[in-house]
Amino acid sequence: MEPHQQQRIAELPPYRALLVVDMKDFSGEKGSDHARITEQIPLILEQAFRRRGLDEVWRSARFHGTTGDGYFAGFDPHHLPTLLDPFLADLQAELEYQNRVRPGDRPMRMRVSLTVGPMTDSGRNAISDGSGNTRIEAHRILDDRSVRDLLTRSNATTCVAAIVSGRVHDDVVEPGYTGEDPGLYVPVEVEVKTYRGQAYLRVPKPSGDLLRNGFSAPRPPEADGADEKPRAGGGGAGPTYTGIAQAHGAVGHVVVGPDARVNTGSGHQINDARNEGDGVAVFGTSNGGVQHRVDKGDR
Repeated sequence: MEPHQQQRIAELPPYRALLVVDMKDFSGEKGSDHARITEQIPLILEQAFRRRGLDEVWRSARFHGTTGDGYFAGFDPHHLPTLLDPFLADLQAELEYQNRVRPGDRPMRMRVSLTVGPMTDSGRNAISDGSGNTRIEAHRILDDRSVRDLLTRSNATTCVAAIVSGRVHDDVVEPGYTGEDPGLYVPVEVEVKTYRGQAYLRVPKPSGDLLRNGFSAPRPPEADGADEKPRAGGGGAGPTYTGIAQAHGAVGHVVVGPDARVNTGSGHQINDARNEGDGVAVFGTSNGGVQHRVDKGDR
């Protein structure tokens, strides 16, 4: 680059809080119901704000729009405490109500993400408003397995599973601006596509396995005998190693398998990995060759 040439300095967009919601199992609904559900989602969000007279917060959204199976809305960041508490609990209550008054339908349950950072904002709710890395972060953490798992491991009592960015937690939750105990937020490491970062899970009304085992999914038990070593002459599907056979001639390379012993000296050194019955026998020799025999057994 020539000394007189400089990279263009981009203007930093204003900081905005971004709320994104996503319906669980939207693709499992009948196609003929998709339009109705898509239209219902922002109405449910609005009703959740109205429960405590916070209509003006919803109306103050700088930009908003549908994602088909969800919705997004950008707010001035000073609304962040309200978007956490009481909004998450009120959204839980509103979904419970909606599920009671429409008992024949599949229960409506939502994942929610909340981030904060620089995003474009024209003031006209333009199609490009909300652009920036913060928007990417909101959708990546919403797609993380950790928050999806919260609705999978709970029952229909749990209507809301939220995940908030590390920045939201550190700037709003930890300093006490929400009035909530920070211990209600559980840290998780998020890895979705190229995104890596820490976020925090929040469930206003946990149920099912979330009460038994917490927000982190239990690790599957290890298979019995997974750490056992193969035994010579044993049956089963795994190979057994018989060690050394026939020693005469020059010594070359030896092919070994797990637990197969190797003797030094002259002669052919053979390590035999053998399956009994319908199995495979592989012999490594001192000359570097490998013989492969398939024993088909009695058929």
